Formats: sequence, C-alpha cells, structure tokens
Amino acid sequence: MATPSTEPQRSAYVSSADLMGSFDAFYRDARDRLLLQTFALTGDLAVARSAVREAFVVSWHHWRKTGRLADPESAVRPDAWRKALRRSSTRPWHRKKDLDDETRRVLDALGALPVVQRKALLLTQLAAVTMEEMAQEIGLPAEAAERELQQGAAQFATALAIPTSAIPLALNGLAGAIRAVTWPRVTIIRRAGAARRRAHTVIGGTAAVVALVAGGAVATDSTGVRPTLDREELPAVSGPAPAEPAIATLPDTTLVPVDAVQQALTGRGWTQATTTDNSSGNGLVLPCQPARYADPQGTAAWVRTFRDGSKPANPRGVVQVAEASSSAQRAERTYRHTRRWFATCPSPDEDGAEAVVPRVQLVSTADLPGVGDQSTLFVLRSRTDATTHVVGVARSGLFTTVTALTTTTPPAQANRAGVARLLATAVGRLCTLPDAGGCADPDPKPAPRAPYPAGTTPWMLSEIDLPPMTPDPGPWVGTPAAKLTEDRIDVGAIGCNTVHLFGRFRNRAIQANEFRTFVFSGAKLPPQVGLTQTVGTLPGAAAGAFVTRFREQMAACPDLDATAGTEVEELVAADQGKQALTAWRLSTALPGDRTIEYDVAVLRQGTAVSVLVYVAAPKARIANEDFVAVAQRALERLARTAPYDPS
Repeated sequence: MATPSTEPQRSAYVSSADLMGSFDAFYRDARDRLLLQTFALTGDLAVARSAVREAFVVSWHHWRKTGRLADPESAVRPDAWRKALRRSSTRPWHRKKDLDDETRRVLDALGALPVVQRKALLLTQLAAVTMEEMAQEIGLPAEAAERELQQGAAQFATALAIPTSAIPLALNGLAGAIRAVTWPRVTIIRRAGAARRRAHTVIGGTAAVVALVAGGAVATDSTGVRPTLDREELPAVSGPAPAEPAIATLPDTTLVPVDAVQQALTGRGWTQATTTDNSSGNGLVLPCQPARYADPQGTAAWVRTFRDGSKPANPRGVVQVAEASSSAQRAERTYRHTRRWFATCPSPDEDGAEAVVPRVQLVSTADLPGVGDQSTLFVLRSRTDATTHVVGVARSGLFTTVTALTTTTPPAQANRAGVARLLATAVGRLCTLPDAGGCADPDPKPAPRAPYPAGTTPWMLSEIDLPPMTPDPGPWVGTPAAKLTEDRIDVGAIGCNTVHLFGRFRNRAIQANEFRTFVFSGAKLPPQVGLTQTVGTLPGAAAGAFVTRFREQMAACPDLDATAGTEVEELVAADQGKQALTAWRLSTALPGDRTIEYDVAVLRQGTAVSVLVYVAAPKARIANEDFVAVAQRALERLARTAPYDPS
C-alpha cells in the first residue's frame, strides 16, 4: 500500500531506447496470452492473430502513453477484441480440420454464450482481472456484470459437464491450438506503428490547414480585412503546471477510540489492542477476507483491534479496518469489493487457485440508511465453532471502513444495533477529512434486505446459505446447477406422491427447470444424505396451483399408505400475494425397525417455483428452525429467476 512519503517521483522524460526496450519486453510477454484470449472469444485463429498483431501496432503508436499504464495489456486487449469480433465469421472452427474434439467442445460451449457473458468469463478466467475491472471493461454496473458472469459460467460448465472450479483448466486447454502460431519480429511491429504515427500526423496536419484556410476564406475582422497567417506572435502565457491529483490521507487519529466501542457495545472491559497498517503477517483480519487489502492500489490503510476481557465465558473482539482510495471510482469499487467478501465468503486464494468452500453461513443482510454514502450490515455464523460475526461496511467519499464484532452469542441475539452504531461512529470520524463524503446518523436502524448475489446461479441456494450441523459433518459442497432432463425421485417429497417440477403442469410446459444438490465433503454418511433444490417457472396462475396441489398432497401423505407409517409435521406456512412458502418435517418407517427422516419445502415467487428436499441421517440432522431459514433464503434467492416466457 503506497504512502505519500514514499511515492517515488517519476521522470517526465523517457528515452527512445527505454521506450523500445519496454515495448519489446511487453510484446514478447503478452502476445501469446492475448492470442489465447482472442481465439477463445472468436474461435477464429487467423482473425485472432491478425487482430492481436494490429493491436500491438496501435500500441506502439501510443506507447509513450500506454507504456506508463500500470497494466498496458488492459489497453491492448479491448482493441484486439474489437477488431477480432468485427472480422470473425460464425463458428469458423467447424471448418478447421486440425482441431481436436476437446477444443471443439470448449469452443462450441463458448460460442453458445452471448458475447457479454463470454467476455466476462474470459476476462475473469483467462485475463485474471478483478470483478470491478471486468465490469468496467464490458461496460456494465458491477452487480449486472457479476450476474452475467455467473450465468455464463453456469451455462459453460453445464455444456461441458464439468464443475465450475474446472473452468480455468478447460479454457487453458485451448492453448494447444495456438502453439504453432509464429509472430512477426518486434522490429516489424514497431516500423508499422511508426508508419501509422507518421500517416496520422500528416492527415491531422493537412486537416488542420484545410480547416484554417477554409475558415479564413470567409472570415474578416471588424474593419473588413481578411485575416492572414502573417500575424504578430502572441505573448507566451506562463503559470503553474496542472496540479497532480490529490492523494487522500488517512491519519490513525480518525479510527474509533476504545470509549466509542464501550458506548456502542456496552461493557467496561473493552481495551484497545493493536493499530497497524496491515502490512505484516497474512493480512487476513476479518471473517471471509480473501486478500490483505480491498484496494491494493489505495493510498493508506489501518487496522485497529479491541478485546473485551470482562466476560471470559463469552469472549468478544472488535476489528476496524479503514482504507483510502485515490479516486471516487476506485472507492466505489473498493466498497463493492469489500461488501462482496461478506456476501459470498470467497476463498483466501481466489485468484487462480481452487475455491475453498466457505465455512460460515450468511444469516442476514441489512441496509443502514443514513450511514455514509453506502453501507451494509451482515450477520454471519461460523460452521466450525460457536461464533457469530456482525459486520458493518460503509463508504464515505474516498474512504471505506469495516467494523466487525465476533462473539459467542447466538445470531438471533447478536448486537446488530450496537455494531451499526459503531459503524456510524467510524463514518462520523472519517467524514471530517477533506476527501470524505456523507456522514452518519448516530443511531441508525438496520433495514432487512434480500441477500446480494452469490455463486454461479444467484437464483438458487449457495453454500453460504446453508447452516452448521452438530456434530460437524464437514463443509457443504454443491454440484453445478444442471437442467432437469428426467424425472428424479429427489425432486419431490420422497415418502409421498407429490407433483414434480418436470415436464408439464396443467398442460403448461415447466420452463427453466434446474436442480442442484448439496452434500457434505468427505463425510462418512449414507450416499442419499444431502439437500436437493429444484427450480422452474410456470404462468402465474399455474405456479400458484402447483403450490396448492403440493400442499394438498403433503396433507394427504400420512393416509396414502398407512403401512408405511409416514408422519408429517408442518413447520411453517406463509402466503403473501404472489409469494408462498411451506415447510414440513417427515419421518417414514422402513422394514427392520429403520426410519428415514427428511425435510421438504415448496415455495413460490411470482412465476418461479422451487422445491427443497433434505434427506437426513442420525448424525446429520438440520434443526427445524434452520431448515425454515434455508427455505426462506431460497425464497429470497428465487426472486432473481427470469419470469415465465409465454411465447
């Protein structure tokens, strides 16, 4: 993290030899990488090579400016992609005879994606840009871009029948098709770029003279004399050079003091522990934090910790993190990036490594009106120990801050209001700085809201939505969502005769029907144990009728086969307009004094319908209140389903 005092002064003069050296190194380093990305985008190797070559020619034309960028590739890649897309033909790989079957399968799966989803997938998986940079490059707001990425990744993985974690491997497999490509010498690229620069200079100069002469042909001064180029020279205007952009400073005196923690969270046992710039150790000081800084190019950062020694039986800790960004745009990205940490709980090594399954559950999400320019409050529950995390995230101008409380108090009793007040105090101290924005209401009221998107299918449950179990059977792991191509026993109440989200209902085709199964990774449990979610859409009236029919069949289930001894307990039933949710716990007697237990829920959100089925085991039962919470979360996620298409 750079600081104003250590930032080196960069010389304005760069020699021609230095320019050539830096460009030559960039050309050798980036050309194969850009070719692979452009080939994956179009499937046309000849067009991709030509487009990348011309993009490098343009890059040398502007290298004095492009070479000063932190990532010159980010300027060359969009140019290469635009040229390639403009010239590529439809599915050119079908004409080529030298591509292996696997390469064709990958290109077919990519070609089936809309261009925006294809770009989002390739940017994040091959170009390794951040989510914010990807959104900027494809020209969409961050949430819309993330939604396109999730949908594209799900469709691509489904087409290849692979888990989403294997997508980078599949895309990098295309490298075999470009190994035989030869490149022109860098001197040829530079000569072409220099010729382009000379041509642009001549054309620009000619256009300027023509415009000036044409203007002079019709213009006269106040005396009627036509102006000429033979004029007295104007005096030179002298003045200070344009100022460099200001660097936001973040003194540690703006962090919250210990008395603010005592006041917001009650208790006199709070003490301040450490205050650092987070430059040592692994830098991971918050739950679900995958990287040291949310803004690696920020201008300053602080971490302050507090401990409460007054309640040994319920140890509590507080962490405040504050970061300063160099511009409003970067600060907004930093806030969204930080918020995403707690909305999705990504892997601590998410850039290129295999994802680690989150070991926390997202209990609730809330907005905090009146706190800074943007703010959110999360409640998380650990699956590995009895801890609860209440985390507030806010932005004020160029500053992003987090206040996080860790406690052993159950989530329902966690001090959300206290953390909200502490976050408001943190924003109130930051908003006094010159580059800050909105201040804060000192006693904000959390306003519950739907969770932010998570996973590759944001309209379905994700691992972060699932509760801990006692004893802990291991992490939940979900299969990629897949289209339901056949009727399955686990997409309805297993011990009852219920309708399924497959085929047709009331003579209307069920659309967008997908299923996803969650199991426990590495647990020694019966193979049938797990949670299956099925989703689908129907016209509004038919969707309501499906839920009604499912409820009627569940009510009739105990009498359907008296010899089976199925018991049905209704856990919750709720209807509100075009929204409905009902959940049950079932127990069915089997031969040999055995019993199978499972939980079932049916839910509707407009034209979208979903069924949840959890098959339990003696050492893997979901508490009733936890299953109801999972069903309610599934209902919230279901709102992101595309509506039924009557055409």
